[in-house]
Amino acid sequence: MPQCRTSISIQPLNPVIGAELLGIDLREELADEDVGVIKDALNQYHVVFFRDQDITPEQHLAFGRRFGELHVHPSVRGKPRSQWSELLPVHADANTARVVGDKWHTDVSCDEKPPFASILHLTVIPESGGDTLFSSMAAAYEALSAPMKQMLSSLTATHDGAPNYG
Repeated sequence: MPQCRTSISIQPLNPVIGAELLGIDLREELADEDVGVIKDALNQYHVVFFRDQDITPEQHLAFGRRFGELHVHPSVRGKPRSQWSELLPVHADANTARVVGDKWHTDVSCDEKPPFASILHLTVIPESGGDTLFSSMAAAYEALSAPMKQMLSSLTATHDGAPNYG
């Protein structure tokens, strides 16, 4: 049985969203208590970061499975199953016509049952750093006036991913 690492510390990154979790090695099998700490941090901060984690695809998948059944992205569904169908490589370079995820979005929110979370693992990072940004729709909603919230509460929307995945 994995040993609990009670030394996990949480460093909030700003008052609204994001925290860095320190004192954990994602290459190792995690104890249930550690997974609980991570889940609690994710629920509180909505985005959590584990810096300098040199993990293999197998370790990435094992970590993800601690949070439930893994999601297969619509862009690879129905294609021949690979060893790592639950992983979606994203690559961009000077010759890339369109960068995946280059606009504000919520990962696969168009699915009937969207995944609980996404786990990004950067393997190549520009010298200037990455450019992935996160925002809190919950905080944006909470900042609205009461009349705006009331007006929005009567609205519905349909999110159709077919143009992207069809």
